[in-house]
Amino acid sequence: MGTRPGPDGWLTSGAFGAATGLSPKALRLYDASGLLAPAEVDPHSGYRYYAPEQVGVARRIALLRQARMPLDRIESLITAADAEAAVLLHRWWSEQEREVGRREGIVAYLRDELLDHPAPDFHVRSRLASERTVATATVHVTQTDLVPTIVRLRNDLRDHVAQGGARHTEEHWVIYHGTVTPDSDGPIEVCVPYEGAAAPAREVTLQVEPAHEEAWVPLTAAECTYPPILHAYAAVERWIREYGRLAGPPREIYPVPWDDRPDAGPVAEIARPYLPPFS
Repeated sequence: MGTRPGPDGWLTSGAFGAATGLSPKALRLYDASGLLAPAEVDPHSGYRYYAPEQVGVARRIALLRQARMPLDRIESLITAADAEAAVLLHRWWSEQEREVGRREGIVAYLRDELLDHPAPDFHVRSRLASERTVATATVHVTQTDLVPTIVRLRNDLRDHVAQGGARHTEEHWVIYHGTVTPDSDGPIEVCVPYEGAAAPAREVTLQVEPAHEEAWVPLTAAECTYPPILHAYAAVERWIREYGRLAGPPREIYPVPWDDRPDAGPVAEIARPYLPPFS
C-alpha cells in the first residue's frame, strides 16, 4: 500500500503506522478491541484509512500501553474529557503503586524466610469466641477483585438483615476457605453477625456459628499491609501448632470501622479456630 494519503487527506495504515510508530499487529489489536478503529475501510480493496486527528489518540494509547495499562482501562480514559482522563489516570496509577507495594512486601517476607531473619514479634492470644448468629455469602474471587468484593458483600449482608428488622454492629469477618491469588479464587466467606429476625435469600445464608476457641492477633491499619500481615498469619499458625490443633480456616476480623490514623489502635484481627490439647 505504501504511505500515500488516502481519500480526503486520510492516512493509509502504513502511513498511520509510520506517523505513530505502531506496528500493523498493534493496529489490528486496537481495532479488534474497539480502541482505535480505522476511519474508513475500502469495501473493495480492504484498505484501511485513518483520520489525521487519530494520530494523537494512537500515540496516547501507545504510551498507556508502555505503562502497562490494560486495554479496557485505556478505553475509558481516551473517551473522557482531559480533566476526567487525568483523574482516571491518577486513580489507576495509585492502584499500581499499592499493588507494587503488596508485591514488594511478599518478596520481603519470602526473603526473610529464606535467610531465617527474625520475624516481627506478634503477641498471639487465645479466647473463647461466643456463639453468634451470622448472615454469610460465599464467593470465588481472585486477588484483583478481593477488596471490592468483600466491601460489596459486607454492605449487601448488612442491608439484607436490616431490611428484615435485625440489628448488626460494625463487626464483620472474612473466612478464607482457600488461597486467594491472581490465579487461585478462594473461595472466601463474608460474615456479618446480627441479632433479631432475618430471612434467608438466594445468595444469603443464615446460620449459627458455634462457640469455639481461637488464637488471634490484633493489627493496626499499618500492620494490615505486606509483609506484617503475613507474619501475623504465620505467628497465629505457629502458636496453634505449639499449643493445640488447627480446627478451621483462617479469618480476618474487622471489629471496628477502618481507621488508618497512626494513633487509631487496632482495626483488624487475624484469627483461627483451634482445638486445645487433648480436647
